[in-house]
Amino acid sequence: MNLEVYAPPSTSLRNRDWKALLELFDREDVDEIEADVQDSLRLLPPEPCWEDDPFDFLREYL
Repeated sequence: MNLEVYAPPSTSLRNRDWKALLELFDREDVDEIEADVQDSLRLLPPEPCWEDDPFDFLREYL
């Protein structure tokens, strides 16, 4: 986890929030949900690396 980017939540989780999270992950079809999320994430383009110059390969021609 990159701690430089992470910001703590402004409020802590309430008991009802913990209950909802536990119910979400305590489902019979959690494996199917995980597979669906992974398939959806594979379709997204990768985030660009902002430190890299996307036109660096053109330097030798300029």
